[in-house]
Amino acid sequence: MNFLTFLNEQITLFIVFPAVLLLGLYLTIKLRGVQISRLKMSFNELLRSKDQQGEGNISHYQAIASVLAGNFGTGNISGMAVALTIGGPGALFWMWVIALLGASLQYASCVLGVLFRTKNAKGEYVGGPMYYLRDGANRKKTAILFSFIVIIAAMSCGNFVQVNSIALPLANIGIPPWITAILATFFVGLVLIGGSQRVAVVASGVVPIMAGLYLGGALIILGIHIEKIPEAFLMILASAFGKGTALLGGAAGFGIARVVVSGFDRAIFATDAGTGLVPILQSGARTRHPVVDGVVTLVAPLFVMIVCTTTALVLIVTGVWQNGELTSTNMVTAAFQSVFGEFFGIWIVALALVLFGYTTILAWGSCALRAIEFLFGKRGVLFMQLLFIATVPIGAFMQTHLAWILADIALSSMLLINLFGVVLLRKQVAATTREFFFAKIGPSLK
Repeated sequence: MNFLTFLNEQITLFIVFPAVLLLGLYLTIKLRGVQISRLKMSFNELLRSKDQQGEGNISHYQAIASVLAGNFGTGNISGMAVALTIGGPGALFWMWVIALLGASLQYASCVLGVLFRTKNAKGEYVGGPMYYLRDGANRKKTAILFSFIVIIAAMSCGNFVQVNSIALPLANIGIPPWITAILATFFVGLVLIGGSQRVAVVASGVVPIMAGLYLGGALIILGIHIEKIPEAFLMILASAFGKGTALLGGAAGFGIARVVVSGFDRAIFATDAGTGLVPILQSGARTRHPVVDGVVTLVAPLFVMIVCTTTALVLIVTGVWQNGELTSTNMVTAAFQSVFGEFFGIWIVALALVLFGYTTILAWGSCALRAIEFLFGKRGVLFMQLLFIATVPIGAFMQTHLAWILADIALSSMLLINLFGVVLLRKQVAATTREFFFAKIGPSLK
């Protein structure tokens, strides 16, 4: 366990951090801050997605709902408790950094996802890093490796971590892990057997409900503790750079390296920006141009960071993050119980986590199916469906720290391979963006 923790910290600090920082800055400059300058267009395209014309299997709204189903997982709730426990409040600052830079990586990935998407045996559009690595960058072996890692990541962060985080609060209200395991397996199988389009339909209905439920409760807590919010932001900024010992209290022992590692790991887990998950889910959307598809996905990191920031502030203003006896979901539960009481507090968190975790499992399961389909064609899909469903119960009994470490390593591996593909095809992203936006108003983006 200690070796895995050490390995994960080294990968994040010395490989993932500089890779995201450098490529994110490069794309942000070359694409003229697309993640900020085109955010209004992103909302507009999303609002009119039902009327969107073009080739594809699902609407932009359903595609984004699937993306948010993958993003709005337990990483937005339990993950923030893990981040504060390991890295202190400053971890949130580094989450903001990677979310901003990662949005440009996500945009580039989604543009490439549509440029190189193809149709499968069912006539559905499929795409993602494995397709643009193979067909765009001519890196077939790398595409195969990426597909295998997607399956591993789907099992770890999309399956084990989610079920583990669901089982914790349910156990606190008297529902044993084995019942959670059985119910999770049944409801995941019910939807996943229907394929990616059924996942998109379910996600589009559940995502608004679960986000509204959780955010509503969190905002009430912040409203009650509104006078502590400015101090919380100061604490976040001070802790981000390892300063302010007197102010930080319980976080004084955290080194800057651990703060950065924790923030980047949790941001990657929460937003999936740059990992390649989003273009896999988004590639089936109806769209009139690859750039439009990339722009639409820009809302996802923003929504996710709103939820993550809200969770972190709730943990800080209620003071529960400094309780060394509380971990993961139990920390968030304690924060909600401090305002809503023992009964309602635990049920709000439990219900939110069940919905967040369930939709994330479905989204990752869909990605695993796309990966196995790329590797073995349609003959491998049924096997993957059954394997993914059969392994759902494992997460309910896993040691929490092990589940998170395996997920972090798998996601970092996905991210690095996807960034390799984006680097190779960066000129194509720039040229496609220039064609759509800047052909008449600016210099070449090459």
